[in-house]
Amino acid sequence: MVSVDSKSQQLRVRVTAEQRELLDKLRAERQRGETVSDLVRAAIAQLTGQAAAEKTGALSPALQARLERLALLLKREPRQVEEACIEGILDLIEQKCEVPLIVMEARLHMKYRDKEESHELPMAPSADSSPNPQATG
Repeated sequence: MVSVDSKSQQLRVRVTAEQRELLDKLRAERQRGETVSDLVRAAIAQLTGQAAAEKTGALSPALQARLERLALLLKREPRQVEEACIEGILDLIEQKCEVPLIVMEARLHMKYRDKEESHELPMAPSADSSPNPQATG
């Protein structure tokens, strides 16, 4: 298996200054703390159908919406949040911690949020989501 960081696996593409600015604007609009390379990798995954193939289980629409709000809060991709949640559950089971790191991170993000943004926390269920998240799934 070849390392992802291998020079033979790198794709080099020349872009104009305008294209670079557009990519950087798109990256900033997503507010997920990603790089332009992350954005391009996500686009390639969608083009090649890998994004759908990487899904291991479908979430209910209400739970998917909550996941996306949590990803927005944490400035991460939803898949990264899913992985961190699973790792947190495993850490709890293995008694490595009392509170998963992702929970602590979310609490810190919410604590230090600007007061302007705090009127609508991404964690609050939307009108279309179920009041009992355990009941969905």
